[in-house]
Amino acid sequence: MPTTFDRRALLAGLLPLSLAAQGPHHGEHHHGMQGHHAGEMPHMQDMRNIHGLFDEVKAIRRTVIKRDDGVEATTESDNPKVAAMLQAHVQQMKKRLDQGHPIRTWDPLFAALFQNYKQVKMEIAQTSKGVRIVQTGRNPQAVKLIHAHAEAVTGFVTNGYKDMHLEHPVPE
Repeated sequence: MPTTFDRRALLAGLLPLSLAAQGPHHGEHHHGMQGHHAGEMPHMQDMRNIHGLFDEVKAIRRTVIKRDDGVEATTESDNPKVAAMLQAHVQQMKKRLDQGHPIRTWDPLFAALFQNYKQVKMEIAQTSKGVRIVQTGRNPQAVKLIHAHAEAVTGFVTNGYKDMHLEHPVPE
C-alpha cells in the first residue's frame, strides 16, 4: 500500500498532465470539474480517452455533411480498439453537452458551444467501426457553433496533436 507521501508524489506527477490537457488557460472553472464531486473524476476519464484518440488519429477517418440545421458526421476506424474509443468519446461528450459540463473552457468556440448547450440536439448511432452523429441547432447561432465545432474536430482528426491546443474563434 503506498504511503501518503507516495500518493502525493503520484498525484503531483499526474496533475501536470491533466493541466496540460486543459490547454493554456487550465485554471478556469476548476479544471472542468464543475458540478462533480472530487471523488468522481469523470473529467480525467474523458481526457484519457481524448488523448488516446489523439494518439490514434492516423487510424481515424471522418466525413462531415454540413446541413442547414447542423451536421451529420461519421467518424470511424478499422481498428476495433479505436472504434470503441470513438464510441465512448462521443457518449462522454454527449453527456457533458446534455448536462452543460464544459470541456476546453479556454477555447472560445468550445466555451460558446457549452454556453448554448440547451440549443443543441445530438443524436448518436453506433456503426460497426465507430459512430455517426447528427447534431442540430435550435437557432441560427447554435447552427453556426455546430458547423465550426465540426470543422475543429475534423482539424483534430487531420492534424492530431498539432491542433490540440489551438483556440477556435466563435463564429459571427
